[in-house]
Amino acid sequence: MATQNRDDSGQFGEKMRNQDILKAFDFEASADDPYLTVSEVRAALTEHWDIDVTDEAVRTRLEQMIEEETVQRRDFGPGVAYRALVGPRLDSDLEDELETTREDAWDDSTSIDDLDFDSQ
Repeated sequence: MATQNRDDSGQFGEKMRNQDILKAFDFEASADDPYLTVSEVRAALTEHWDIDVTDEAVRTRLEQMIEEETVQRRDFGPGVAYRALVGPRLDSDLEDELETTREDAWDDSTSIDDLDFDSQ
């Protein structure tokens, strides 16, 4: 079982964040089938990030995320599934690294001809 996150002041934060749920959709959903059930989200949280929560906790968070317009709900027969409408945010360290790379790649002296797309 995962330990709860601590904030900058050392206080315990939430065990499951909206970003964790969005990452579950990122890992488990596909373009062909973008919807996940509560149980599928919970299983992804446990498998990928060792976040042990109940189906009810996931359901409650997903319903809150509907109000925030970050997920969408679909009823089908007796079941319910959810779809992420946004992606998870980048880790702040990775975001800083990408910004530095972007600045280095697109300074005033860089032209499209200077970039080597074939090495990718």
